[in-house]
Amino acid sequence: MTLLTDTHCHLNSPHFAGRVGDVVARAMAAGVGTLIVPAWDRASAEAALALAEAYPAIRAAVGLHPWFVTSETDTAWVAPLLTHPRVVAVGEIGLDGAIAGEDPARQERVFRAQLALARAHDLPVLLHCQRRWDRLPAILRDYPGLRGVLHAFSGSAEVLRDCLRLGLYVAFAGGVTRPNSRHARAAAAAAPADRVLLETDAHYMALEGVPAEAAEPAHLPRILAVVASLRGDDPAALAAQTDANARALGLLRG
Repeated sequence: MTLLTDTHCHLNSPHFAGRVGDVVARAMAAGVGTLIVPAWDRASAEAALALAEAYPAIRAAVGLHPWFVTSETDTAWVAPLLTHPRVVAVGEIGLDGAIAGEDPARQERVFRAQLALARAHDLPVLLHCQRRWDRLPAILRDYPGLRGVLHAFSGSAEVLRDCLRLGLYVAFAGGVTRPNSRHARAAAAAAPADRVLLETDAHYMALEGVPAEAAEPAHLPRILAVVASLRGDDPAALAAQTDANARALGLLRG
């Protein structure tokens, strides 16, 4: 049986404090073999690295999330952490137009600095984008050869086409299990098989019948089953394809 990869789960959140071992054990029992834990600031990056050192199933991603650019614009701490052998990506980084008082120019400067680091270190990026779809493709075109994934994808068909033209992967999370998530479900059905990844975004995204605070990597097989059904794919074949995709992106090294 192919082991699944949860390409985005925030086990470094205080929400999981004191129970990460149990969460990892449940994930492994459910057939999830690798968990990518992204940072949002320096403290969470260090927490992700500590988890990656403690649990063989965990890999870390390091980066400054756009939500925190308003209070922390220095990214000098990112580069030294990228040399850690358990770091497999730069993230979670990106653009967000829904932040009160945001400075778009400052947000873009920080984003570009981290894209440059990812390319310099030959690492993929875990991308967050909200209400800035107009700018994301234009910026990414300035970094040819960059590998990355749009996490928790729920964009329109046009955004999906832009992402695919840029060579990006798209990861589907718990939202795709909800019947009212029309964009996410349509994208899951339409995306090329060799660009599809899976994630839970635990504990920030609910599944149908599972509140966000209860979501964890062990729920990933449910997401796989829904995505496979939407695509008309055999779940085992899709699991194998997503494993190959995670390897191609570089998320399973270390």
